Amino acid sequence: MALGRIFVRRLQLALTAAALAAVFALAPAASAQESRVPVTGLPSSLNAELRRLLREEAEPQSLFDARRQAERAAATVARLVESEGYYAAEVEPWAEGVTIFGRGVRVATGPLFIINSSRIDYLGAPPDDTTRVELDTLLDPLQPGVPAAAAPVLETEDALLLRLRAAGYPEARAEPVDALADGEAHTMDFAFQLQAGNRASFGNLRISGLERTRLDFVQSLQPWRPGERYSPQRLDEFRNRLAETGIFDSAIARLASEGQSAGGEVLSRDVEVELIEGKRRTIALGAAASTSEGAGVEAEWEVRNFSGRGDSITVAAQLATLQRRFETIYRRPHVGEYGRNVRLGVTIEDFETDAFNQTGGDISASVEEQLTPRLRGSLGVQAGYASIEDQQTRVLQTGRRDLYILSGTGTAEYIGVRDVLDPANGVRARVSIEPGLTYGDTTIAFSRLSGEASLYGELGSERLVGALRGRVGTIVGPNGAPPDRLFFAGGGGSVRGYEYQSLSPRNASGDLIGGRSLVEASAEVRWRAGERLGYVAFMDAGAAGPNVEPPIDEMRAGVGLGVRYYAGFGPLRADIAIPLDKRDGDADFQIYISIGQAF
Repeated sequence: MALGRIFVRRLQLALTAAALAAVFALAPAASAQESRVPVTGLPSSLNAELRRLLREEAEPQSLFDARRQAERAAATVARLVESEGYYAAEVEPWAEGVTIFGRGVRVATGPLFIINSSRIDYLGAPPDDTTRVELDTLLDPLQPGVPAAAAPVLETEDALLLRLRAAGYPEARAEPVDALADGEAHTMDFAFQLQAGNRASFGNLRISGLERTRLDFVQSLQPWRPGERYSPQRLDEFRNRLAETGIFDSAIARLASEGQSAGGEVLSRDVEVELIEGKRRTIALGAAASTSEGAGVEAEWEVRNFSGRGDSITVAAQLATLQRRFETIYRRPHVGEYGRNVRLGVTIEDFETDAFNQTGGDISASVEEQLTPRLRGSLGVQAGYASIEDQQTRVLQTGRRDLYILSGTGTAEYIGVRDVLDPANGVRARVSIEPGLTYGDTTIAFSRLSGEASLYGELGSERLVGALRGRVGTIVGPNGAPPDRLFFAGGGGSVRGYEYQSLSPRNASGDLIGGRSLVEASAEVRWRAGERLGYVAFMDAGAAGPNVEPPIDEMRAGVGLGVRYYAGFGPLRADIAIPLDKRDGDADFQIYISIGQAF
C-alpha cells in the first residue's frame, strides 16, 4: 500500500474474515497427513481467527505444490489483516526444498490504522431531513480513534440501507464504500455512498389467482392503511399473514415497478399479489397406546376456506379404551379485525374410567384474540348435559345422575417456541379460569383454575435439549363439581410410571374420586442422535389432592427412558417408565406410545 495523503482506494469490504469463514467451512476435514501452512509475524490476537480460516492441506510433494499452498494461505492472511485494520501490511509467501518441501507465510503487519472520520455522501437527491439525522446516528460506532476494521464498516453500511428502506425508500442502494488512507498518520476516512431514490407509499392491492377466496378477505389481511408510508417490515408482515391462513400453496407480494405521484416527491406504489390456492380438504389419522391407558385411534376431516373467508369446518372422532368422542368445529378467522377468531363447537363424548363413567355432550362458542405475536387470549361459554356414574351413585345405588352444566372460560396462552410438536428453545405457558354452574340433582357453583408452563433450551449443542414442565390447579367452591372437571394425576400425560389416574384421591373404600387440586413437574433431556432417531431420559412427579391447596407433600415420582423417531410431521415417541415410590398394586413399569413429545 502506497504511503502519503494522495492514496485513495475503493475498498472491497465484502472480502472480510467473516466471508472467508463461510467459504472455508465447506472444506473437507483434514487427514492425519495434513497440516496448516505456518504463518509468522501475525499478532497473537489474530491467531485463533487465522486457525479458523486456514484449512489444513496435504504435505506438499513438489516445490510447485508448496508454492501454491503458500500463495493460497498468503491470500487468506492478507485479507484477514486488512479486515482488522492493518492496511499497510506486507504478506510474503515462501516455498523451498528439493526432496522435502517446506512452505510458509511471513507477515509484517505495519501500523494499525484507526478511523479519522466517517460520513455519508448521497448520490442524487438526499432523503428527508428526519431520515438524514437518523442515518447520521448510525455512524456512531465509527468514531475517530476506533480501529479501522472492516466488520463494523460493513455492519454500518447494512444498517444504513435497512434504515433508509424502512423510512419509505424501497429502491435505496449503496455504492462501495470509499476509503481514504493516510499512510503517515495511519488513519482512514470512510465515505458511505447512498442513493435514496424516490420515497413511496402503499397504494392499492392488485390481486391475481383467486378462485374461491373472497377479495375482501385478502384485503383485510393488509397491515397498512391506504396511503401509509412504505415499509419493508409491513410488506413482510403481509406475506406472513397470507402464509398463515393455510389456504395458499404460494403467496407472492411485491411493490409494483411503477407508481403515481402522491404529493411532493412521494410515489404511490400498488402491491402486486400473486396467489395459488391449495387443496381445501385433508384427512388426518392418529393413534396412541399405553399399558395404563389402553389404545386409541383418532381421525379428522377438515375442509378449509369453506365460505371464501379463510374459515374451516373440522369433523373429528376418537375411539379409545377410556374415551369415545365425536366433535364438529367451525372456525372463522379475523372477525372484525385481524387476529380475532371465532370458534363454534358441538361435542358428544363418553368416558369410561376407574373413577367415573360419563356420557353426554355440549355446545360451545369462544372468541380468541392474538394480543401480541406470541400471546393470545380467549373467552368462551359452554352448555352441556352429562349422565354420570361415579362413586357417589355406586355407594347410594341410585344408578346414574343427570347434570346440566353451564360454564365460561378465560384463557391466556404464551407460545414462544417454533415447533409445538418438537420444541427446542423457548417458553410455553398457559393459564385458565373456568367458572361453572351445575344443576340437576344438585345446584353447585364452582371455579376451576389451572396454570402450566414449559421451558426448553439447548444444553451446549443443538442436538441436546433440556425441557422442564410445571402444572398446578385448584377448584374453588363446594364439593360436587362434575367428575370431568376434577383433577387426576398419573399416566402418560401426567406422571409416567403409574396407572392412569392412580395418583388421585380415594374414598374410605379405596375408590378413586378425583381431586380439587393438582401439582405436577417434569424434566427431560432429549438427545437427537441422527436425522431420524433420538433418545430421551425423563423424570415426572405429581399428585392430585382432596383439598384446595396443591398436595406438594404427596407427590410421587417416576423415571424412564424413551426413543424418538423423527418423521416429517413430528416425532413418534415410545417411553418406558418405572415408579420410584411404588405402592402395593403398582406395576413394575408402564409403556407409552404416541405422537409428539410428552410436553
